Amino acid sequence: MVMKKDKNVMGYVIDWKNEIGAIAGPFQPTDTKQSWLARAARKANVSARYITSLYYGHVKDPKFSVASSVLSAAELARIEATRREAAQLATRFEITAEGLNAKDADFFGSEINSLLDAANLLRAMGGS
Repeated sequence: MVMKKDKNVMGYVIDWKNEIGAIAGPFQPTDTKQSWLARAARKANVSARYITSLYYGHVKDPKFSVASSVLSAAELARIEATRREAAQLATRFEITAEGLNAKDADFFGSEINSLLDAANLLRAMGGS
């Protein structure tokens, strides 16, 4: 969530495009702008019309319920993306440890243990 302090209003200005992009995820080759925004609307449990209006800046001050739904969905999407990245990194550590083990387990013993410990920590933190 990108927020800038607005000195005139004493509030926060939220980059709705960025938040909606986080919810919708990457733009797929089969997506249209409407389908991409509709995906964000479904995930945020907000109408597609409202999401579209937020995205294009037609709504400057959304209702609290809409704003909190969008911000919550964006935060959840970022958490899930971080968990996926942590799981991928843990898998990469495990594969590297297996390679070092096959090469010379005695010589690379401490590195193998460190990689496996890091992979276990990542999996524990990611909840997977």
